[in-house]
Amino acid sequence: MKISYQFQFSKKAELDFARLERPWQIRILKKIEFFEQSSNPLTHAKRLTGYDHYFRFRVGDYRILVTPESDGTLIILVIVKIAHRREVYLKL
Repeated sequence: MKISYQFQFSKKAELDFARLERPWQIRILKKIEFFEQSSNPLTHAKRLTGYDHYFRFRVGDYRILVTPESDGTLIILVIVKIAHRREVYLKL
């Protein structure tokens, strides 16, 4: 049985994404599509220290924070925050 992965934006992440400049939006979307098509996107992510259920993906100077939710065959990676590396870890 193959497990599939899907990214989904939270309301907060949608606002974070909308605030980014257009070139960064395009770059981040391309990277999300790349991660989504890999067999296990979490191999490209790092687990956040001190937060067991958060992972981060790196896209240039920006970070995409996700938390996985599973129903067996589908793992939804909920994007909870997108921000510059100096701001992303504040107020988690």
